[in-house]
This record gives sequence, structure tokens and C-alpha cells, in this order.
Amino acid sequence: MPQADAPSHARASAEDGGFDLETLAEAVRYNRWIYDTLKPPPRSRVLELGCGIGNLTPMFLEDERTVTAIDIDTRMIECHQKNVGARERLTVRAAAIQDLAREEPASFDAVVSSNVLEHIPDGIEADVVRSAFALLKPGAVTAHWVPATPAVYGAIDTRFGHVRRYRRKQLIALFESAGFVVERCRYWNVIGMAGWWWNGRVRKVANIDKNQALLFDRWFVPWVRCVEKVLPLPVGQSLSIIARKPAVKS
Repeated sequence: MPQADAPSHARASAEDGGFDLETLAEAVRYNRWIYDTLKPPPRSRVLELGCGIGNLTPMFLEDERTVTAIDIDTRMIECHQKNVGARERLTVRAAAIQDLAREEPASFDAVVSSNVLEHIPDGIEADVVRSAFALLKPGAVTAHWVPATPAVYGAIDTRFGHVRRYRRKQLIALFESAGFVVERCRYWNVIGMAGWWWNGRVRKVANIDKNQALLFDRWFVPWVRCVEKVLPLPVGQSLSIIARKPAVKS
């Protein structure tokens, strides 16, 4: 039941038995599921917000895209550079999206993130979404994957520094308030949600076992994503949102 990567300021370490980003790098089917849900247009210029150690960056570089990957944590940028290395069409920076919005307004075709928004404090979260709006060209899209269903918030969320888990209406309102037109917002991974609730709420376990995560990735993800693709869910472990900056009217 991988939740995707932890925040730059709350990384779980291998030393304390945490479910770290290196483990998540091995959850290849789950990472591909996230990517396929957020996939930007081919040959587009993409901003990857909260890139971490680069688990999804190589996928965003597919289809001849140009990617700027940012993270506020310089340690994550160092790990990203070691793991992903120098690539054609890739720029990696230690930067906040608010600063980038002032430097390069209306210059990206897509802004994407995976499990980033939930770590941003109240009051700053809306500013981050507004900055994404400012960075996008008219008619361009933003796509994000976030933890969902506040009822399953537990010890694991606390350990990873989650400020919140989202409700669908709450996430839609966040993007609409920044000026976006929401095209799709839906729940995913109801099986993972059950495991998250059991471990974090009932057992109050703050770690996720690596073997458990990789077992889920190998045996559950392929059929779960196929079933859920045609069967919309009322709840789930995660939410994805696709929203568009309105085009300039002629």
C-alpha cells in the first residue's frame, strides 16, 4: 500500500526502519500508476514540484518532455542528482515554487507533483497552488496526486509530516480558488486505504514494512488500477486532480 514519497522536510530513514524513498523507488508498478495518472502532454515543458530523490523524474522525461525538477531540501537535490544524474532536457534546482513563479511566469505547459501538497502548512498551501497557476501558460494543465480520506489519518501520516489528508470537495475548492478549471478529481486505491487504516489507526504502527509494500506493488497494483479505472470510488487512499488554467480569450 505505498503512499508514494515522503516530504523533503520529513523523510523517513532506513536507519530507524522507516519506509524511505529508496524503498519507494522499488515500487515500480505503483510509481508507474501515479505517472500514468498525471502524465503531461508529449514534448511539453514540465515543472516537477517536490521532486525528492527522483523516483518519477525519468518518467516525466519520456515523450521528449523538458523537465525542471525542484525541491526545497538541498539534501534531496543532492540525492536526486546521484540517482537520476545529468540528463538531456532536465534541470534540477533547490528552489521554492513561489520564487520560480516570480522568475518565470507563464512559461510551463504542466506543473505536476506526487504526494507533496499534504506537507505544506495551512496558509502556504493555497499560495503554492496560486504559484502553479502563475507559472503555467494559458490553457496549460496542473496534475497532482495526494493522500485522501481524513478518517484514515494515523501514526504513519504523523511520522511523514502530513498536515492533512484531502477530501475530494476540499481539493477541488483549493484549485478553483486559484483560478483553475478542474477537469478531473477522483479517488484511487481503496485496498491500500484499508491497509493504511489498519496499520496507522488500529495498530498505530508508524512504519510500513518494505516486504509488505513490495508485495502490494507486485500482486495488487496491476489489478487494482485496472478495476478502479472503470469503477469510480467514493473513497480511497489517494486522490488525483487534473486542472487547467483557462486559455486567454480572443
